[in-house]
Amino acid sequence: MKHNILILAAIAGLLFGCAKDKDLTGPVISLNSGSEYTANGSVVKTGGALRFGIIARPGNANITNLVIKKITPDGKIKVVLDSGMNSSGFSVNKIFYQNIEDTAKWIFQIMDKNRLFASTSITLYKDPHSAWGGILEYPGITMGYQANTTVGQFLCCATGKVFKGDSAGMAPDSIDIATYYLVDDNLPSPTFSSPGEYGGGIVEYYPFINSWKVKNYTKWDISVDSSPIPLTSYDACHNDSLLIVSYDDVWGKRKFKWATAGKVIPFLTAKGKKGLIHVISADENTQGTITFSMKVQQ
Repeated sequence: MKHNILILAAIAGLLFGCAKDKDLTGPVISLNSGSEYTANGSVVKTGGALRFGIIARPGNANITNLVIKKITPDGKIKVVLDSGMNSSGFSVNKIFYQNIEDTAKWIFQIMDKNRLFASTSITLYKDPHSAWGGILEYPGITMGYQANTTVGQFLCCATGKVFKGDSAGMAPDSIDIATYYLVDDNLPSPTFSSPGEYGGGIVEYYPFINSWKVKNYTKWDISVDSSPIPLTSYDACHNDSLLIVSYDDVWGKRKFKWATAGKVIPFLTAKGKKGLIHVISADENTQGTITFSMKVQQ
C-alpha cells in the first residue's frame, strides 16, 4: 500500500511539474525597422555602420542575457556581444561595422531566469563595389599624463591636435582620447582612455570632465596584449584595410593599460572611426609623456 502511495505521489509531482512548465512564458525579442536602422538583406560597404534597434520583452521572468553573434559563409560563429543583466525588458540601439565577409547572418538572442530563449536574425551582404577608404596618418604625437603641466592630455583624432584640459573643455565634442598614468598590479601603466570612460578612472585624474556636456567614449581592443599586430603591418598600412580588420568589438574596453613602447593598439571612436596607435615611448611617472604615431579613418 505504501509503495502504491509513493508511486501516485511521484506521478502527481511529475504532472504538476509539467503543468508548471506549460504555464511558463518565454521572452520575446524583435528589431526596430525604419530608415535609421539596417534592414534585413541590406548591402553595406566595408566599414559601413550597421545600426540595430533591439526590443526585448519578458515572459514570466526577468531577462538575464543578451547575445549578438554573426555566422559567416565558412560556418564560423563570432560572438560580438555577450551582456549579462537582470532586466524586466529593454529597448537599446547598438552600432557595429561591416567587415570584409561577403555575407553574414546576424543573430540576436535573449535568455531569461527560467533559461527560456528567444531569438531573431537578419542576413546582410557586403557591397561588392566596396573600396578601402583613406586614412589620416600622424607620425609623431606626444601627450602628457595627469601631473604634466606643459603637455596636454586630450587629443582630437580628426586633426591630431593635443589640448590641455581648459582648451579641451571649450570643444569637448572634438576630444576622442585622453591619457594618464597609474600603477596597476604593481606594474607601471601608461594608459589610453577617453572622456567617456565610465565607472571612475578618468574623472579621478580630471574631475572637470564631469561638467562637459559631451563626453566621447573611445573603445580599446585589449586582445592585442595576447595577439599583437606586427609593426611591419602597421608601417605598410596606408588605407583603412588593416584598421577595419584589426579592431574586434568583442574586446573593446573603456581603457588600454600598460601601453608600453612597441605596442600597436586598435581603437574605435564615438564617431565610428577605427584607428591604430603605435607606442614609440612612454614615461613611467605622472609628470611624464607618451609619444606615439597614429593612423585613423578619415
